[in-house]
Amino acid sequence: MAFQRSDGSFNYWPGSDQYDAWTSVYAGHFMIEAQRQGYEVPQRLIGPWTSFERRAARDHQDANTLQLPRSAHQATQAYRLYVLALAKAPELGAMNRLRERSDLDVRTRWLLSAAYALAGRADVSRSLSQGITRAVAPYTETGWTYGSGLRDEALIATALLAQGDRAGAYSAVQRISAQLSSGEWFSTQSTAFALMAVSQLALNGTQERTMSFQLQVDGKGGTRTSQRPFVQELIDAPQGKHTLTVRASGSEPIHVRLIRQGVPMAGEEQATSQGIETKVRYIDASGKPLDAARLEQGQDLYAEVNVRHLGLLPDLHNLALTQVFASGWEIRNVRLEGTEGTGVSGPVQYQDIRDDRVMSYFDLPKGRDVTLRIPLQAAFIGRYYLPGASAEAMYDHTVHGRTKGQWVEVVPASTTTLSERSANVAPAARKP
Repeated sequence: MAFQRSDGSFNYWPGSDQYDAWTSVYAGHFMIEAQRQGYEVPQRLIGPWTSFERRAARDHQDANTLQLPRSAHQATQAYRLYVLALAKAPELGAMNRLRERSDLDVRTRWLLSAAYALAGRADVSRSLSQGITRAVAPYTETGWTYGSGLRDEALIATALLAQGDRAGAYSAVQRISAQLSSGEWFSTQSTAFALMAVSQLALNGTQERTMSFQLQVDGKGGTRTSQRPFVQELIDAPQGKHTLTVRASGSEPIHVRLIRQGVPMAGEEQATSQGIETKVRYIDASGKPLDAARLEQGQDLYAEVNVRHLGLLPDLHNLALTQVFASGWEIRNVRLEGTEGTGVSGPVQYQDIRDDRVMSYFDLPKGRDVTLRIPLQAAFIGRYYLPGASAEAMYDHTVHGRTKGQWVEVVPASTTTLSERSANVAPAARKP
């Protein structure tokens, strides 16, 4: 509910007023797919959303906007029409108007083709997709439709399945599977569309709906069953050599992928600057630099982080800055103190303040920078690890800027420091 606006659409961030056309449709798509899988979706959420998107489909004007180039504007409309058709609320008039355009790009034509197939117009669906490519060159969008080559391959597979072309969809899914198994990084949206296309093909025309297999680690294990086309198993295997055996028990083939993840050891992460540069310094309330390696208990400080666009790329959208602080430090929540906004210069769109970290999200035009000041306090005596700050594009992992971490220490406050703080307390605030 924190995302939904009064008109039924969805904001990009909770509690804000930042409407994004593609992600509003994406939110509705999630609800509709959840309904199709048997989950209960509150009508108070999906009903107003459906009404809003139907109005938006009818009122669509094909032109460049301040927020989107024409191609992304058209693709967003096609995605809206596809999801409405999936919800059994097709807008045929809007679909026909968009189909008349002669400048539709490949992703728009495939989405519109899928919308017509779901609306029962298989003939129009096939005519729209006839002769256009079924393979997509790699690309990445950090905004607009948040697209990628993998995401668009998944849209093509979905459209082919809607048309009943299982053989064509199988070829598309083979390309998708190869990308998913490549070890490359993909955004959440790209991965979601890809897995949805693969699962739809896996269940399309399949009689056996139960996946059954035997899983053994070092000779120990048992049989697993699932009604879903994907199963994820967490394998508890300490460092060293192990034997993993997976054997299909059912009539359908299964495909296995082993994923190993981890984080660098403390102090072993590397500073990087790819498209953006991140710098951190620690200062006191007057702006004077502090050595964060050794602070006294109760000492106040600020982490001042600057993220700069290096000017080699176009404008960047949806950057995420994550600052994890030493566990002996406390983050002063400026929202609770009533000073929200005083520590930010630049277009920060959303900020999530948690117990041990602050996550900030913003766009960064070419050649510009953004500076954030996070108020902190050295609270607990001890030695702690302070991770580096990490800024990265949410939809393009090649864009990132990270700093190295360091060990820090919080020591008991000196007698002189304590007396100085006591002298600075207003008389009315002192205890009798």
